[in-house]
Amino acid sequence: MSETFDNRPEARGALGIEARAAEWFERKHFWTWTGADQAEFDAWLAQSPAHEIAYWRLQGAWGRSARLSALQLKRHSRWRGALVVPIAAAMVLVAALTTGYWMYSARAQTAAFATKLGGHETVTLSDGTRVELNTDTAIRVAYTANAREFWLDKGEAYFQVKHDAAHPLTVYAGDRRITDIGTKFDVQRQAGRIEVAVLEGRVGFDATAAPKAASPLLLTKGDAIIATATDMSVVHKTGRELMDELSWRRGVLVFDATPLAEAAREINRYNARKIVIADPKLAEIAISGTVSLNDPQQFVRMTQYLLGLHGEEANGEIVISR
Repeated sequence: MSETFDNRPEARGALGIEARAAEWFERKHFWTWTGADQAEFDAWLAQSPAHEIAYWRLQGAWGRSARLSALQLKRHSRWRGALVVPIAAAMVLVAALTTGYWMYSARAQTAAFATKLGGHETVTLSDGTRVELNTDTAIRVAYTANAREFWLDKGEAYFQVKHDAAHPLTVYAGDRRITDIGTKFDVQRQAGRIEVAVLEGRVGFDATAAPKAASPLLLTKGDAIIATATDMSVVHKTGRELMDELSWRRGVLVFDATPLAEAAREINRYNARKIVIADPKLAEIAISGTVSLNDPQQFVRMTQYLLGLHGEEANGEIVISR
């Protein structure tokens, strides 16, 4: 059966939306603009607040560029000044396509960002907060005059927060709430399980249904919490352990005496072609090493060299056995 792919810019996530906004901007300012174009453009804007935000950002940047161009026209000849406007426009469009910067104002603004399987994207917000999205991740963002809120719908995201007591930053993952107290932390949401690890600073952790008078659990540097619907546990990890767990930010996965089944599950998070451990007796064998997260065959070779195992293609999967 043949596969179909959506090649529209919107299908490529936040940068795709920026690209589509740039296309609309170019059509509106440099092409012949018709009533049909306006209707199609209005429909696109209405599809999502993120579309409006992307276009407003371009429009604002264009306005600033146009003012600069007007100043240039006073100083240079008419023909040379005429070149400044299209050059400025090109610079605006390039900036829109190459940065994850997101506008922030007193007006409530929302946006959504997502990565595909094996994807990795960094979003920088106007307050300086950076969010890195790991594979198959989706987040929503809302900035208002009083708060900064994120919803992790699935996947994993690493937050480097610019603390601002006047505008607290909160991350919601399922029925759990993580409140920033000036920090760097990682949040992972998978199959009814929430994990939070603090690399720097402090965060508050509680349930969204918790009484207002209840104090959230305070996590500090090195703390990692795992919460399910019925259980919650906190452990302390070394800086090296935390950095190994965040090695996906460098495009690799680091295993340190990791059970083979667990290592395979981690590799499978990033790849469509899955690795299967055929023999349950192999599942608990420990493996250590570093592999590319997008190359399951490299992982198979590592099991061959270190454990004497072998991999075989079967039904679109890679089966590892003795």
